[in-house]
Amino acid sequence: MKTRVCKTALLALALAFGSQPAIAQNGGALTSKIELEKLTPTAEGQPPAKSYAAPDVVVPGDRVRITLTFTNGGAAPAAGVNIVNPIPDGLVFDGTDDRKDFTVSVDGGKTFGALAALMVTGTGTAPRTATAGDVTHVRWLWTETVAPGRTRSVAFFGKVK
Repeated sequence: MKTRVCKTALLALALAFGSQPAIAQNGGALTSKIELEKLTPTAEGQPPAKSYAAPDVVVPGDRVRITLTFTNGGAAPAAGVNIVNPIPDGLVFDGTDDRKDFTVSVDGGKTFGALAALMVTGTGTAPRTATAGDVTHVRWLWTETVAPGRTRSVAFFGKVK
């Protein structure tokens, strides 16, 4: 089976907050969608309801969801799909609900692992455990194939700086 490697860069996220073109190889296509999280009050004692919509304006502290959708346009199942997305300068990584096959990088995309297992070393400081604010890239390296003509989506969240 062929390995599909897909990368997308949402470089203008802080300025544009719109869908950005993505790079895909080997018959696959990767698209992205950016949405602002809105909280709606509910009954007393209940957590607010979350909804997502294309943002008109964002301000520091807003939470956005970036959804990445891979479409297998090839004739064979796509195996080993690798989606890597840098965290744009205007955002701080704020988690994902799609934890299967998920890792992060804190060194500019050179190495990936579980956030709790990564260390950061500053100039003249002792190594420390990485935090969400240190994340530079997110990655999904799917262990399951994507059938021809099918799609699969994952998402991560960011807080606007």
